[in-house]
Amino acid sequence: MNTPSTQVSLSNYQIDRSIAQILPEETVRRLGMLPIKIEGEQLQVATTAPVNLPGIDEIKLVTGLKVKPITVAKRELEYAINEQFSAGQTSKQSIVDMTFQEVGTSRTVSSQESMLDIDEAPVVALVNSILRGAINDKASDIHLEPQSSGLGGLEMRVRYRINGLLHDVTTVPKNIEPSIVSRIKLMTNTMDITEKRRSQDGHIAFPIEGKLVDMRISSVLTTNGEKIVIRVLDKDTNLVDLVHLGFSKEQHNLVKSFISHPYGMMLVTGPTGSGKSTTLYAAIKELDSLTRNIITVENPVEFHMSGISQIEVMPSIGLTFASALRTILRQDPDVIMIGEIRDKVTAEIAIQAALTGHLVFSTLHTNDAPGAVVRLLDMGIQPFLTASAVIGVVSQRLVRTICPECKVFYRPAPEVLKMIEAPPDVTQLARGEGCDFCRNTGYKGRTGIYEVFELDYDVRRLILTQASTSEIRKLALEKGMKSLSRMGKEKILEGVSTVEEVERIVYLAEE
Repeated sequence: MNTPSTQVSLSNYQIDRSIAQILPEETVRRLGMLPIKIEGEQLQVATTAPVNLPGIDEIKLVTGLKVKPITVAKRELEYAINEQFSAGQTSKQSIVDMTFQEVGTSRTVSSQESMLDIDEAPVVALVNSILRGAINDKASDIHLEPQSSGLGGLEMRVRYRINGLLHDVTTVPKNIEPSIVSRIKLMTNTMDITEKRRSQDGHIAFPIEGKLVDMRISSVLTTNGEKIVIRVLDKDTNLVDLVHLGFSKEQHNLVKSFISHPYGMMLVTGPTGSGKSTTLYAAIKELDSLTRNIITVENPVEFHMSGISQIEVMPSIGLTFASALRTILRQDPDVIMIGEIRDKVTAEIAIQAALTGHLVFSTLHTNDAPGAVVRLLDMGIQPFLTASAVIGVVSQRLVRTICPECKVFYRPAPEVLKMIEAPPDVTQLARGEGCDFCRNTGYKGRTGIYEVFELDYDVRRLILTQASTSEIRKLALEKGMKSLSRMGKEKILEGVSTVEEVERIVYLAEE
């Protein structure tokens, strides 16, 4: 018999889903206790806190059974709970429930009518499970895509974007698709469920574990039906410190030097989803908000920060980046963060702010760090203003990191070691074999690879000549800037990521 202090492995248990779900998911997650087995009048629950007497008493009251806590590892418990309450598993039961509901219905009910009485509708359980599952899996986006099933029929595929890649979660039949789309639209309180041809946007404040998670909804009509994409913005997520983002020691010190300037502009560049906002938030976190007035203008506000004034743009009422920035400059700011510089007007106001005693952070969409300077020139900013205002530029990408639970070492081919410029004493590289904790992908989490470009005297002189990106880049590399390719190779050699993953993000042969 296991005592509460003896830790066991959940792999020893064949968990019956009907037993695991004897308690509501909210209760299981709140208490951190998962029912795994019933023996007579005794219910065994997996937990990391076997002395949680209030939790045990609550389960006794709800189930009427004696409760025996089984101590397990935290990671195993989290995985088991997510597995038992996954969107894919919930969808199967919801689809069955909805099918029986349709069979028992004697009249045809419109989507709008069926959504009006939703307290017990199986579609509610299905949609809630999809949304909750995305949050638990730390997905950044949810895709609900109507498509051909390959057998002449249609179905809706549900996918989560996790660590930058999309993963299949479940599929639902075509006849259930309108109910799901209508339910999501109704949750926004702003989207029209009768309008299917016109693209619409909305947002949901989804409650989970005592907090609200903001979700941005976008619908568009495709040839197979309405596609819904949901951006998940957990604003209460703990912000990462600058030191933990993946910078090398030299790059970290250089970025800190940018932040320590009393005025000027630091730009962060990269494609959508490359973590630019996270880097800016980490930079702001380094500043003293007690002695400085820090204001941000974002679209949307992705994280809440205490001591910071955050403004969300609303183009529908004329509150754009440019108009918000003009207002901010009348609010006596010390530090300004602009979510993105998209046009000449915003760029001009930001540059003037940086030249008149404000520290400005913003993002641009460029392929590399030196390209940010040329992008500003292309927008119509005068070379002398760009050279005077910009302190430095960070270009970044995100790569998946090897799962620590299934990390192994192997001997790569000699040409691979040559491509990544491995030292002579390096004969092995790391990779993940795939396990339950990483969805059998071999990767868990992501880290950044960066170019950090400092605008010194020589670079500024070159900018004044309206030099090309390649000329500016060549000078930056001569002065010691490490390229994205170089930093990617270092992540491989350090055993942080793999050749295949880094090659997916950057061109390793490039310098």
